[in-house]
Amino acid sequence: MSPKVFLTGANGFVASHVLSGLVERDYQVVASVRSEQKAQEILHLHPSWKSNVSFVYIPDVAAQGAFNKVFEDQKVGFDYIIHTASPVNFSAKDLQKELIDPAVHGTTSLIECAHKLGGSSIKRFVLLGSAVAILNSFEDLSRASEDYTEEDWNPVTADYAIENNDVVAAYNASKILAEQAAWRFIESTKPVFDLTVINPDIIIGPMIQSVPRPQSMNETNDFAVYSFFNGKYKQLEGLTFPFYHFVDVRDVALAHILALNSPAASNKRIILVSGLITPQLVINTIRENFPELRSRVMEGEPSQILPKGIYPTGWNTSRSLDIFGPDWNYIGLEKSILDTVHSILALEKQWKL
Repeated sequence: MSPKVFLTGANGFVASHVLSGLVERDYQVVASVRSEQKAQEILHLHPSWKSNVSFVYIPDVAAQGAFNKVFEDQKVGFDYIIHTASPVNFSAKDLQKELIDPAVHGTTSLIECAHKLGGSSIKRFVLLGSAVAILNSFEDLSRASEDYTEEDWNPVTADYAIENNDVVAAYNASKILAEQAAWRFIESTKPVFDLTVINPDIIIGPMIQSVPRPQSMNETNDFAVYSFFNGKYKQLEGLTFPFYHFVDVRDVALAHILALNSPAASNKRIILVSGLITPQLVINTIRENFPELRSRVMEGEPSQILPKGIYPTGWNTSRSLDIFGPDWNYIGLEKSILDTVHSILALEKQWKL
């Protein structure tokens, strides 16, 4: 019998690739989305997934008891849980309510429910965390420090984010607090399952989720790629990224799947970083590979790879290489950007832009 996985936020950017990989490997998946319409959008784009996927509807993952019915309705228990549902909304106004609470409550609610109602079959809970739970929000970007490792924790707090109305800090705090809550639960409750947290930096790559309009694009593809040729970025002067390292969405999805049954991933955080990403690197890559887009993409300063005065701290990715084995190869920036742009151009035709 095929292993059974509960996947949350299944219509998201990362989760769509996770779902694709699970179906490809013949897992049986119970996938949560907010509404029946979201489920229909997935099946419309990927009709072949139907035999491996059933859907449950959870309008608000942070609501009390949001996941109870999912577990109560299963005749056969889950083997694994993959939790990806978490807000990434850099236009949030109420930082506590829109970013921090949903991330923390969604994670704690699910992990508690898995323990109380999931029975003895669950082997592992895989959480989509973030590199922002590791990096230092107060880092001095004028000089690189020692590479970040999984031992590091970002010192930024929710109070700091709210007091300064800093949406990036609030997003960072949401990921820190959600991950810390998961680790606390594992340590204090000692459930039958263990925990793996995947910590990727900026995630870009082709989209296989429903993107019915430009405003529906995931935040990272938008600010790190599309904004260079949709008219948003007009000049390089003053243009910075919140972070300067990336990983391709396909690598992130694969890491979640490999982590399900890798003994070495047990109770580990795993950094996922492919390499450097900067505004100028994105500009150079698009202009070199898409002559038809040159009129839409500023030239910038082709030889000035990093913004002036910025020297970001690097990442130690040795754990990912150790856990995922000798065949693990990160997708490079050029391929990731090329595939992202091709994906966006195909969507633009659908949007009739």
